[in-house]
Amino acid sequence: MKTEKKNEEMIVLTDLIKVLVSNHETGNEYAVFEENVPPLGGPPPHTHPDEEIFYIVEGSFEFILNDIQNPFKAHQGSVLHVPSNAVHTFKNVGQTPGKMVVILSPGNLMDYFRVIGTTVEENTPLPDLNKVPDFTKMDVSKAFQHARAHNVHFVLPEVMEN
Repeated sequence: MKTEKKNEEMIVLTDLIKVLVSNHETGNEYAVFEENVPPLGGPPPHTHPDEEIFYIVEGSFEFILNDIQNPFKAHQGSVLHVPSNAVHTFKNVGQTPGKMVVILSPGNLMDYFRVIGTTVEENTPLPDLNKVPDFTKMDVSKAFQHARAHNVHFVLPEVMEN
């Protein structure tokens, strides 16, 4: 008797991630996940050793790749490659939820998501992906606290003191 595998789901910062192929299933060679992003959702600029390939399924995104001063648009059907350790980020610039399929290689970043995210269980309240997240209520401390251990480095603006 064959049982259907339930996909792992987690809430990571602003996004709902559905793991399609876990890095644990592939001997940490790659991972594949669906990322559902609310309007204005997305991570701060960062780097990590995993390469990423983004396929835009739905929505309108703005990406940064190495040049923070020159963001570019990516729409449904776009494919973007982010090399290992490249400075990058994305933001859903549309009015509706965006959806991407992401391939990680080798897939180590998935373990970081598991540490900083909230695993979706039967009674887990899901974010309303139709609304702009309330960033004032978002606790990003776990993302920063565990970043170094997972080779994730955030690229944040310097704060100037008067």
